[in-house]
Amino acid sequence: MSQLQLLLLALGAVFILGVVIYNVWQERRARKHAEKAFGPAAGDALFARTAGEGERREPTMGALPRGEAAEARNGAGRVAPDELEAPGGPAAEISSRIDTVAVILADDPVMREQLEPLLDALQNHTTPVHVEGIVDEQWHPIETSPRRSWRELRVGLQLASRSGPVTEDEIERFNQAIADFAATVNAVSQREAPAAAATRARELDNFCAEADIEVAVNVIGRAGTTFAASRVKSLALAHGFSETASGDLVHYSVTGVADCSIRRFGDAPGTRNPAYYAGLTFALDLPQVDDPPTALDRMVDLAAACARELGGELVDDNRRPLTEAGIAAIRRSLEKIAGDMQEHGIPAGSALAHRLFA
Repeated sequence: MSQLQLLLLALGAVFILGVVIYNVWQERRARKHAEKAFGPAAGDALFARTAGEGERREPTMGALPRGEAAEARNGAGRVAPDELEAPGGPAAEISSRIDTVAVILADDPVMREQLEPLLDALQNHTTPVHVEGIVDEQWHPIETSPRRSWRELRVGLQLASRSGPVTEDEIERFNQAIADFAATVNAVSQREAPAAAATRARELDNFCAEADIEVAVNVIGRAGTTFAASRVKSLALAHGFSETASGDLVHYSVTGVADCSIRRFGDAPGTRNPAYYAGLTFALDLPQVDDPPTALDRMVDLAAACARELGGELVDDNRRPLTEAGIAAIRRSLEKIAGDMQEHGIPAGSALAHRLFA
């Protein structure tokens, strides 16, 4: 063998050894990057509580296990919901309290334009999907993000709504869309196991069914008299109600939340007359209002004031006179449900409650 051939063989061996070393270095770098990005971070301010008190904390995102780095890179990694967390910015919406959360980590920044196939794939879900990216160590919705590219992204599929829980099949489709996208941008992804997410979805739906309560009091005319629609509207506007584009009469709290509405009550089938009301229903949507007991008191006061000026009386849904004892019983039930919502980490009137009970 000539000296030139030996030299070429030596150079080839050095080149191959260099490629192997480079690949090992790249893998270790990716692992360290994933562990750093997915390590413990400050919890969502909405849920974090004092440590050491045995109270609920926002779930945390654990480090990607070393043995699963290659599997995750191929889009097959699965994590439990209590291993997911990221510091939330003021506009962040995603929460593992009501979402199944997938996280995408890329070595190279993912441009906004590159996200279009993923966003298109996520449009057909039955519940809202949110996408956020890390900017200055905080999550921001990509729609309002001050940047147009991100190395860290998270995607949240809401687990339930007033229409019911998402199914395991739908969660599997969501996970597959995340895995497929991550593969196209050479990224690591973490997703919640579909069976675990589906179980959480059913539990969340049961909670929704128990908390999704409307509290109402009614006003009817004495001796069956009716109320002129023009008079009702004028009186409602004088008491701080607003008329929406659809003609609904709505009262807003000082924070801008709709805390009470007026609708028709007691119209017999086929006898509705737009010019008159057989009765009025004052209603509040409990999960949507801030401080439900105060909202109830305010609504009852408004209904009582309207009843006095219209010559009517407060009654329950069975047209029985509504007494102070009856109102107190309603308040106790409302306070119990509001307390349960607080314990579940979804306070009435919170951003999460508005999303969940939209």
